[in-house]
Amino acid sequence: MTSLTQDTDPIPRAERPAANPPPFPPTWALKVTMAVTGMAFAAFLAFHMAGNLKVYLGAEDFDHYADWLRTLLNPLVPGEVFLWIFRVVLGLSFVAHVGSGAILWYRARKARGPHARKILVNRISARTMIWTGLILGSFVTFHVLELTVGMRPMASDAFVQGSAYANLVHSFSRPAVAFFYGLTMALLAFHLSHGLLSVVNDLGATGRRFRAVWFAIAGIVAVLIVLGNLSIPIAVQTGILT
Repeated sequence: MTSLTQDTDPIPRAERPAANPPPFPPTWALKVTMAVTGMAFAAFLAFHMAGNLKVYLGAEDFDHYADWLRTLLNPLVPGEVFLWIFRVVLGLSFVAHVGSGAILWYRARKARGPHARKILVNRISARTMIWTGLILGSFVTFHVLELTVGMRPMASDAFVQGSAYANLVHSFSRPAVAFFYGLTMALLAFHLSHGLLSVVNDLGATGRRFRAVWFAIAGIVAVLIVLGNLSIPIAVQTGILT
């Protein structure tokens, strides 16, 4: 005998649409994208900071380093082609990072509901990541227009294309720019430390010892990058670099 449910059910169970279809893109894919691009940005920031510290070696060494960056892989790759390819890849990674973060932020906010703020009051860093990220993105745009493109009023009046050392010193000689850079470095420390700590969760690492070691590494890397970069405008403002 067939059951009453089977006789009266007009839509077979196997053909019914899912009540809550999985979101697209999948949340796990967005988190992996955030983790991978975030790690790439952290590596770039460490390399960039190490290169910036060459400013303490003097104008000749710093300008030579800047010229080496512009002509990287020459003559295999002509002119600044490789540098522009690198910039495009970095820009696409930035778009993927920001886009994934915005979608995850929206989904989390929607899932928490209107009463979640009382519960998450202590998780300030997690709740402000998108805002610090947007400020950092604005700073990167300003920084490129200032020291790479030389567009005024972002760049100083003394900007000369190719004079990396002089352009850097003239830029940070302006108190407002030096202060803006310092404020951005503080936000970078906030954003980078939390982002690196989140990588272990996004990639599914569960080992207690590994997590403890990674947390220590994340904190040290964030501090070194920020202090290294922050030392340059301070050195210019105090007359160490002229």
